[in-house]
Amino acid sequence: MSHVSARAAMRSSLTSTATRTRTRATRARGGDRAARGDGGGGAIATVERGSARATTLGTRARRRVLARGTASSGDEGRELRRRAAAAVGRAAAANASASASANARRPRVDDGTRDGAVGDTAFERSGGLLYVRNFFEPETFERVAAECEKLRASVTPENRACARQRLGVMVPSDNFVHEACVASSVSDRLRSLLLGENDDAGALVAGDVPVEFRVYPVGGSMDWHKDVALYTKPQYEIVFTVTNTSDSTTEWEDERTGMRYGGWTEPNSVIIVRADGAPHRVTGVTRGERSIIKFVLTQTLEKTDDFFDNLLIYT
Repeated sequence: MSHVSARAAMRSSLTSTATRTRTRATRARGGDRAARGDGGGGAIATVERGSARATTLGTRARRRVLARGTASSGDEGRELRRRAAAAVGRAAAANASASASANARRPRVDDGTRDGAVGDTAFERSGGLLYVRNFFEPETFERVAAECEKLRASVTPENRACARQRLGVMVPSDNFVHEACVASSVSDRLRSLLLGENDDAGALVAGDVPVEFRVYPVGGSMDWHKDVALYTKPQYEIVFTVTNTSDSTTEWEDERTGMRYGGWTEPNSVIIVRADGAPHRVTGVTRGERSIIKFVLTQTLEKTDDFFDNLLIYT
C-alpha cells in the first residue's frame, strides 16, 4: 500500500471513530435528559407554574432529540425517538404526581355544600352569621345616624359580663331609631334571608326587648360568647353599624367546620346571628371608635326564663 493510500485509510478510520464517539455522546446526553424528564431543568417552585414548565421543557427536549434522530441512521433515529417519547411520558407523570401532592396539602374550601351542610336560606348557608350591606335607604340611614349622634350624650358604661369598656343606652320607643328598627318593612325584608320563602316558617317580628345604642371607644371590646336565647325559638340578634372609624373587627366561628372568620363592618351594614348559635366576639379598639344599634327579631314572643333575667341588665 502506498503512503497516500495508507494516510487516506487512517483518515477514514479516524473519521469513522470520531463519528461513532459523537453519536454515543449525543445518545448519552439525550438519555441523561430523558432520565431527568425535564430537559435538564431545575426544581419546580409551584405546581401551577411547574406544570406548564415541565410540559414545555419536556416538549423542547423531545424536539431536540427527534431532530438529531432524523439526521441519524434508521435504527439510531428510532432509538432516539423512543427515548424522547419516554422522557415526555416521565415528565407528564411527574407533573401529575406533583399536582396530586399539592392538592392533598391545599386546604378544602368550605362552600356550605358538603357534609350535609346545604341550607335552604341565606342564613343557613352562611354558617351562622350573615352580613348585609346598605341596610337602610340613604335617607333613612342619614336620619338614623343623626338621631344616634344625639343619643351619645346619654350613653353610660354597661354592666355586662363579656363587654369591656363599652358604653350604651336604651333607645326610647318614640325615637326614630327605634321606629326604623322595629318597622315591619325591616322584618319582612329579612324574613326571606333568615327563614326562606317557606310560609310554614311563620312570621318574623320585632322582639319585645329594648333597642340599644352602643359605643365602642378605645379599649372597648366584647369577649367570645353566644347570645342567650330569650324566646322558645332562639331570636335573631341584629347588629347595625352606625359609624366605624376603628380598627376593631367582628370575629365568629362556624360551628360546622370550626373555622374562624372576621372583618371590619362598614356603616349602614348589619351582622345577624342567632341566639345559642355561632360564637362571636368584637376585638379591642386601639384607635378610632365604632357605634352600633342592637335589636332583635323573633319567630315567637313566648319567653324563656332567661328573658326575665336579662331584663336585670337594664335596671
